[in-house]
Amino acid sequence: MVGPRAIARSRVPRHDAVALTSNLGRDGTCRRRPRFPVWAWGLALFLLLAPGLVPVAWAQDELYVANFIGGDVTVYSRTANGNVAPLRSFTGMGFANPVALALDTINQEIVVSNFSNDAINVYPRTASGNLLPIRFILSPQLSGPEGVAVDPFNNEIVVASENTDAILVFSRTASGTAVAPLRTIQGPATGLNSPEGIALDLFNAEVVVANAGNNSITVYPRTATGDVAPLRTIQGPATGLSAVGVTVDAINNEIVVANEANDSITVYSRTATGDVAPLRTIQGPATGLFFPTGVAVDSVNNEIAVANFGNDTITIFSRTGTGNIAPLRVLGGPATGMSFSVDVAVSTNPPIPIIPTLSELGQLALAGLLMIVSALLTLRRRRSS
Repeated sequence: MVGPRAIARSRVPRHDAVALTSNLGRDGTCRRRPRFPVWAWGLALFLLLAPGLVPVAWAQDELYVANFIGGDVTVYSRTANGNVAPLRSFTGMGFANPVALALDTINQEIVVSNFSNDAINVYPRTASGNLLPIRFILSPQLSGPEGVAVDPFNNEIVVASENTDAILVFSRTASGTAVAPLRTIQGPATGLNSPEGIALDLFNAEVVVANAGNNSITVYPRTATGDVAPLRTIQGPATGLSAVGVTVDAINNEIVVANEANDSITVYSRTATGDVAPLRTIQGPATGLFFPTGVAVDSVNNEIAVANFGNDTITIFSRTGTGNIAPLRVLGGPATGMSFSVDVAVSTNPPIPIIPTLSELGQLALAGLLMIVSALLTLRRRRSS
């Protein structure tokens, strides 16, 4: 065994001798320098990436309603039933016949589309009272905005421009009186005809549009621009479409449509195309549906919320319900403050899982893989020591 004195008598340079003796224990045996475990670096990387990958939207469980004539947004408990007052409401300068809204639970914002002044306004999710928007979008290309959707991962707002038969994509953080769109889907090949409802499928990177002018659902790549043909079109007498509102249930791979003229909710496979019959149809006098214009899916609680423009109610159904069925709950009455309820959105607690784009999934997978490999390497070192 080599001890400190033997090393000192050797010809090893002094700085190397100091390094060698610093690794010797009291019994003269070589000991390892303590090091930060490699797996811990993987864990640190995961914790660094995780906040940007996982949606954070605590203490919500709320239902949001856009009131077209009332000129405001009213907010209720998600489970509200009957003639109950809202938890809060907000309005203010910039509101002009709000026709659609979209929740951004990542950035804690709510986006409101105003039909009469061609404006897209952004407010804090917890907004209350009479207030100014934190941002607003006016654009020469935007006329008669209807449906609106938010992509918090790619930082974009997508709007259906009914009067120009176009889909406009803006930067999420844009604000001003002459904002140019990042992309525009428009032209005869698109099949767009008075587009009203719009939804984003972030998992499959698609934009889904409800066209009131030709009773169709058209689907495009998320990054589509110009006069592009849709990937798929649902249209024809078998579909039962009188499309106004639309949403995508990415968890159950379905498209849900609010049909205004025939008072129905129809559900299709997400990949459906052509003149196809719906998987399920909610329709009939027991449903309470009356000019339904807005629809939202709560995948956490397996429910569908519908905004009925014709009778100022929000009707809640089982997600898998079909036929002439009574709603689980009906929110309506003078105390609700609703006035021509045109659109609805739902937040849940825990929040509805929003599927990250491929790039975020790739980062998450890389961090997880690094953790596994690092742990295996550490275990191997321990066994060989």
